Amino acid sequence: MRLVRVCFVQLTFIFATFSCSGSTAKFDNAIPNYNRIDEQRLDSAIKQILEMLPDSLSPELKWVKLQYSSHDFEPEWVYPSSNYEKIDTLISFLNKTNEHGILPEQFDLDNLIVLNQKLKQNNLSYAKLALLEIKASNAYLRYCKALNFGLFLPKEISPNYYFETLTIDSTFVRKCFNEKKTYFNRYLKQIQPAFPDYLQLQSERKKYACLVDSAFAPIPALPGKETIKKGSSHPIIPLISRRLMITGELPYNQKYLSYNQIFDNNLLKAINTFRTKTGQYIDEEIGNNTIRALNYTFTDYVNKIDANLERLRWKPAKPLGNKYIRVNVADMTLKAFRHDTLALRMKVCVGKSPKNKTPFLRSNIYEVVLNPTWSIPNNIVVKEISKLAEKDTAYLRRNKIRVFRNGIEIQPRDINWSKISKNYQPYTLVQDSGNINALGRIKFNFSNKFSVYLHDTNSKSAFNRHNRAITHGCVRVGKPLELSYFCLPEYDRKNKLKTENRELLQDKIHHSIHLKVNSKKGKETLETWPETMKLKRIGLSPSIPILIDYSTCFTDKNGKMTFRDDLYEMDKYIINNLKNIKTITIQELSD
Repeated sequence: MRLVRVCFVQLTFIFATFSCSGSTAKFDNAIPNYNRIDEQRLDSAIKQILEMLPDSLSPELKWVKLQYSSHDFEPEWVYPSSNYEKIDTLISFLNKTNEHGILPEQFDLDNLIVLNQKLKQNNLSYAKLALLEIKASNAYLRYCKALNFGLFLPKEISPNYYFETLTIDSTFVRKCFNEKKTYFNRYLKQIQPAFPDYLQLQSERKKYACLVDSAFAPIPALPGKETIKKGSSHPIIPLISRRLMITGELPYNQKYLSYNQIFDNNLLKAINTFRTKTGQYIDEEIGNNTIRALNYTFTDYVNKIDANLERLRWKPAKPLGNKYIRVNVADMTLKAFRHDTLALRMKVCVGKSPKNKTPFLRSNIYEVVLNPTWSIPNNIVVKEISKLAEKDTAYLRRNKIRVFRNGIEIQPRDINWSKISKNYQPYTLVQDSGNINALGRIKFNFSNKFSVYLHDTNSKSAFNRHNRAITHGCVRVGKPLELSYFCLPEYDRKNKLKTENRELLQDKIHHSIHLKVNSKKGKETLETWPETMKLKRIGLSPSIPILIDYSTCFTDKNGKMTFRDDLYEMDKYIINNLKNIKTITIQELSD
């Protein structure tokens, strides 16, 4: 407590029922002399209310309680009067949280404003001073946490997230309150995310927020599989043109709004600009997929941006380091980075929704396996392989799949495949390595509980598909050889010997998967010690961090904002929580 205390003053309590706990509570409803506030009385009021509030009211409340209990419940905002301006500063920043896709209501802003006005009028009781104090601290800590780590933890609000993210801790709380005492305004500016992707997403949000009230008539769907081909005429062309003019893909031209019904080159260019931005298939026709995307409301765009602003605030608890791989499931792409510089980009195939989603996780690739065999997961055996084997006894032999029971190989023809079920599947099925193997020639292992990995494929045509959400959960990579090179340890490219050794190692990978050897040293080694050129696996030291996550709105390779379909319908979980408001309310202390 403070070294100097005001003498004890007889307290006058008014009995009231505390709504949160259902117990009887006494609140100090006397209005103090603001020139001589009884500090001990105020501290007691803060302590009383904090002890009555359950932690469940706010994720930050337990930290607020710890902060006050460790400082004898001394006020941070409502005493002395020199702190009042800090409440004004806090309110001014909370008023702008929409810029971050967060409703100001998340911070109980309206009640803060009302209580703050009464504070300036010297019209708050000790109990309400304490309530304002707690609300201000809770809102401040919630604001700092939201901008540093996200308003929510992904694992707590959304399915399919399995990686830990950074969040509030005692060190962060101490820093927040220490900074508040000194350079408060500067700190509130510093904690706002300022990296380019975030700022560009904020700029895009501002644009779509301005368009929310822009009306455009919904574009009717085309019957069946009908499409509008370039050069043809159709009555919905003016509706499509108006929609594209609103967002700027099509320059304003009165003729497109009225009499023009021709799908001409100008409209095609605008349509394909829109389709590039929204991840649609590019061609010279207009079909219902494009029409559905055009009918997406501007409020929907704002919500999508808000969900992705929250995602950008999530930080993996384990740092990715200077060299890492990131898979965006929603975009169906893989990017490999060195020192935050894009080193490699490729298409990937990901898990098919709803039952085979690729899990979002953080791990480390610890080895590259060449010519892998495939131990077929049990659910695939039950749902697919057994059915195929029952219809065609030669299926397993053609696909080089061997069957084992208790480690002993048995003949597929000796098995009654019709009896295989979820409750009865005693066999282990392994596909031999080779061109026919579903994992292709290269596999990248990383620790996880889902038995998923990155791998090559024997079906390269899959990468020509627009929708590549087709796997059982693993990630098929479009450039496995280049990715294997990326995973190898870094080396000094100016050192001739180290460069030759790297070329030799890459040639060993080539030779092992039946590709041509290229380097002089590789050719000499193949001729003199051919047995040393065969590799089965390459252990990686250091291992390569990998993050598999999900972003439906981001900056593309040309630096432009782009949107993707919500493959797994994950945006709704974030949006719903961003709109779910929880405030600290004590009925007896509210007006």
